[in-house]
Amino acid sequence: MLQIRPGDLTHDAISWWELAGHDSEDLAKAWAIAHHAARIPALVGSAWASPRGDGTHATLTWMAGQGLLDGIFVSEPVAGARPMRGVLRLWNYDLFLVEETGVPIDQITLPGRSLEDARTWMIDTTKEHAGEPTRPIQPTKAEPVSPVSESGEPFAEPSQLAQAELLRLYGNTAALLEQVTWTVEGSSQVRIWPHSLEVSVQVRLPQEDKSLPPRFIVMGLAPPGKFDAGGYWYVSPWRTEPDPDPTNWNAPKFGRWEARKGDLPIAILPITEVTSTEDPNEQHTRLATFLADAFNESIRHLAHDADTPGS
Repeated sequence: MLQIRPGDLTHDAISWWELAGHDSEDLAKAWAIAHHAARIPALVGSAWASPRGDGTHATLTWMAGQGLLDGIFVSEPVAGARPMRGVLRLWNYDLFLVEETGVPIDQITLPGRSLEDARTWMIDTTKEHAGEPTRPIQPTKAEPVSPVSESGEPFAEPSQLAQAELLRLYGNTAALLEQVTWTVEGSSQVRIWPHSLEVSVQVRLPQEDKSLPPRFIVMGLAPPGKFDAGGYWYVSPWRTEPDPDPTNWNAPKFGRWEARKGDLPIAILPITEVTSTEDPNEQHTRLATFLADAFNESIRHLAHDADTPGS
């Protein structure tokens, strides 16, 4: 049976930064601003990278460095003889256009600039070095609500405590999901989707009959939203058919299942449930256990066809 085993996400395999349990309201405000900031380098991939039918040319990758403050959002590369990428350093909002080798071509810092000014710089600088875009530039989005999107205020110097917590959240989650890609057959790359700023991985269940509708499990980290106001991890099973018994889902040790009208339930683990302990090993264990429990329960429900492993 396709599954995540207890040892797949162990402490030995994952580097974990201790989460501080930063104030949820302040974190949500910082997360909203980071969301708009991260969409700026994503413009490079969405308009200049080689297109992919699944839209992943417009996604970002999380790249960790030697230290916590080195974490960056990186776009897909510009197509052509001189590949280059948009990059945002989350800690201080330095924005770059870099060569594929990582050598900076040009850079600015966001604090003191408006969202539109920063977008214009990213677009014009990429045009200067890569030529005209091959697809339309994505328009500015108002959501999530924040001063930089709602009233056009310039980016402020970010809160160091909030930014450090965001760095830990994205770094820890990306490391765990990367381990999933190594151990679970059918896993996609770990990607960050600019429209939601979720960092996630998708697992496609194997099936011999290719005429059957595909079945997926998506797991990741989401900013504050309808399932939790402070941000949360999730495991989301998907298939085209409705669940004949939506109540028959075994609860994970940590987190909960949330019903969704006309769809399979989604497993939710609020960030606050992990940060209620200050022990980093216990924090790691809670998240790893949640992902494994919810993934394996999703498999139990999805893998029931005779041609699907696990039936």
